[in-house]
Amino acid sequence: MRSDPHGARRPWRDSDWRHWDAGTPNPRRSDDAHAVRREQRWRRRAAWRLVHYRRHHQGESLGKRLLATFILASLLSILLAALGLETAFRWRPTIGVTHALGEQADWIESHLAFDAKGAPVALNEPPDTSWVYGTASHDWKYRVVDGRGVALLSSDAGQPPLAPAGSAFDAARERFDIVVDGLPMHVVTQAEARGDRPHWIQVAVSDRAARLFSGAMVGPILQNALVIAAVALLLFAGGVQAMLHHLLLPLRRASDAASRIAPRSLETRLSEAAMPRELQPLIRAFNEALDRLQQGYRVQQEFLAAAAHELKTPLALIRGQVELSESEDRELLLGDIDRMARQVHQLLHLAEVSESHNFRMTELDLGAVAGEAVGFLQRLAQRAGVHLDLRVADGLKPCRADHGALFVLLKNLIENAIQHSPRGAVVTVDVRANGLSVRDEGAGIPDEHLSELFKRFWRGDARRDTGAGLGLAICHEVSLAHGWSLEARNGSLGAEFVVSFETD
Repeated sequence: MRSDPHGARRPWRDSDWRHWDAGTPNPRRSDDAHAVRREQRWRRRAAWRLVHYRRHHQGESLGKRLLATFILASLLSILLAALGLETAFRWRPTIGVTHALGEQADWIESHLAFDAKGAPVALNEPPDTSWVYGTASHDWKYRVVDGRGVALLSSDAGQPPLAPAGSAFDAARERFDIVVDGLPMHVVTQAEARGDRPHWIQVAVSDRAARLFSGAMVGPILQNALVIAAVALLLFAGGVQAMLHHLLLPLRRASDAASRIAPRSLETRLSEAAMPRELQPLIRAFNEALDRLQQGYRVQQEFLAAAAHELKTPLALIRGQVELSESEDRELLLGDIDRMARQVHQLLHLAEVSESHNFRMTELDLGAVAGEAVGFLQRLAQRAGVHLDLRVADGLKPCRADHGALFVLLKNLIENAIQHSPRGAVVTVDVRANGLSVRDEGAGIPDEHLSELFKRFWRGDARRDTGAGLGLAICHEVSLAHGWSLEARNGSLGAEFVVSFETD
């Protein structure tokens, strides 16, 4: 981390700000140096905020970020709209006067009474509004003018049509301002379409009345508008959240499907059918990466199986030559060859059980397969001074499994128990409807080793054999291939390996 020209160390990476040293202070001009320092302080703050944002916003939910962005944008829009309306009405209270006067002219037109010749003769005002052009006649005025420019009806009896000072009535003048008795007034002239004789309706309101009504109405209108906008925003946010949940559902399903992909299910691919168009290239690239991974894994397994298979014949030939020789270390060489052959055999087993297509699932008798494994290891147990106790529950139903893989699973577990049991001990093989277990009477397993048992080539410190550490790894692979679970635990006496057929 480099330090700045003034000795202060930057608390961020160099990549967070590219142009840190853009300005160089000029010792001959203190103003330039002060400006450079001020710019550098601003850049420090900007870079710190950028890093802080990155740290606190990585890994957030996409739906939450979209919803938060929408809510913030909507709130900002509502506040700006409210501020704009408030400013407009404060700055120009008569901004809505023209529209209001036009509405008033339509109201007057709808309440006019006409004679038989189609001339307007009276304004039929309802009792609840008659005060407007009576008591408040200084602030509210109207005229009904004919084609000659004569006021037929007026809120002020006998008064002429409304017109600017020094001007006559002009029907083309639809909107203008005048001063009547010292009061500024706003006037709207609107044509009346009833009958063949043309008429015009003029409506006027004083500036003070317009300001009074605007001030009395703007506040409640804005408050109600804000309340309605807030409720609408909450409802719309809920709808957006539900929509995002629905839109992101295919992505969550794809994520769940991807999380279930394991070395045994590398042939699984994510579906593009329900994906949005923008996410389909990502899903396609992920599937192509799985293709390459599956191919590499298959090549690795094939190499392992081929290498193990090719080593079997040379080892058999070497053993034959050693048996025919009369060397003093003949027995030692035979022991080394046997251990090597055992490791090669386990490698071959491991390669086979790691590929699901190698299994041939059939209905098997668990008790019979367990009896085969116990019988196969009976001589080994006798040499170790260990008794094998096979317990098979009555009425067992056939189990769907691969015969060879199940035999290897039982053989490895029983052989492991024999190797860790003292002379005179009993290894119990218990076969039940929901699983099987192998229990020894040895020293048990240290707690820190329980999580390491099924790793390939892992060997404990207290092992008595010279194996490669693959036996329990093979058992684990067989269990996974059948959808079973394999668990190691310490009992009251010795260790117990439990295979459960019913997994959650």
